[in-house]
Parts: sequence; C-alpha cells; structure tokens
Amino acid sequence: MKDVTVKLDKKNSRFVFRTSAILLIASALLELLSITDEVPLFNELRGGVAAGIYHLAYIALFLALGIGIWGAKKWGYVLVFVTTVIYTLDSLQYILSQQAVAGYIKTQISGYESVFESLGFNADLLMQLFVLTNILVSFCWWGFALYTYWRRDYFTNTGA
Repeated sequence: MKDVTVKLDKKNSRFVFRTSAILLIASALLELLSITDEVPLFNELRGGVAAGIYHLAYIALFLALGIGIWGAKKWGYVLVFVTTVIYTLDSLQYILSQQAVAGYIKTQISGYESVFESLGFNADLLMQLFVLTNILVSFCWWGFALYTYWRRDYFTNTGA
C-alpha cells in the first residue's frame, strides 16, 4: 500500500510542475504582449528601453523557468528559487515606490475613472489593493518555492 501512495505523490508532483510550466510559459507570452507598457521602477514610471528590458527579463525568466520545470532540469529547480527572490525584490520595490505605482495605476485606469468611482474605488483603495496583491503574489511564489523544495525529488528523477 505504501508504494501506491509514493507513486500517486510522484504523479501529483508531475501534474503540479507540468501545469506550472505551462502557466509560466503563458506568462512569458502575456509579458511579450505588454513589452511596450510602462512599469514603475525605483519610484518613477519608466517606459521605452528601460521598460522593454524589464519585460524582456521577465519573458526570459518565465520562459526558462517553464522549460526547466517541464523538463525537470536541475537548473530549473534552482531557477525556482532565483525567480522567487527576484520577484519578491521587484514586488518590494513596487510597494516602496508609492508615487510611481500611483502613476502606474492612473495610467492603467485611464478612461475608466468614472467606472471605478461608481464602484466605490478611489485612488487610495486601488493603491492598497495593488500593494496587497503584490504581497499576496509574493507569498504564493514562496509557497511554490517551498513546494518545490518539498518535492525536489521530481528534479532528481527526471520528473518521471
């Protein structure tokens, strides 16, 4: 009976990691669609080359991570933790760049201000939601990193 449980756990791990890989590759493709969008960086809203490099970095990171996880590569295992740290630091700079984030939110809702106001959303509430979302997503990344550590045998046994 114990062998059946171990086999089910490995199959579950494979499903989780393969699904994650697909979603990460999809994230890279979605990031490609926003390659020209401005991003809040270091307390300023930046566009142009800086934003392009920022988006390209995330495209490369998500794509590499997706490929590494799908193929159960040892470097994919390490990249999970590297990506988690990078994403956490990026989220932290978002949270600390209140002025830039306010400009980013204003840009994102441009043309829909009246809709947001009619729903009871003001700039302060949107700012709080943005910060909370970044914190929550960072915790999700750390949860995934913990799961990856817990299921690290997936990467040593070629995911089979």
